[in-house]
Amino acid sequence: MRRETYTCLKRGYEKEILREIKGLHYFDDSDILFYWKDTLKGVNLRKMKKVVNLTEMRRFYIGLVAIEMAIRERMGGEV
Repeated sequence: MRRETYTCLKRGYEKEILREIKGLHYFDDSDILFYWKDTLKGVNLRKMKKVVNLTEMRRFYIGLVAIEMAIRERMGGEV
């Protein structure tokens, strides 16, 4: 996920990622894990399709980056 994190930040999605992280502060750890698994499942299902909505995929990847950063923050690691 590190390459996707770099790509999202590089393309100017930093504000959207930070907004997602703020929303995750209200989630419990188990809720974040459920959201992470559900988001990964959504990404994998859409990857199998021939035609994909790119806006939807961008939202999924921003969500994944935000989840990863929120988990690192909760574990005491650097963001």
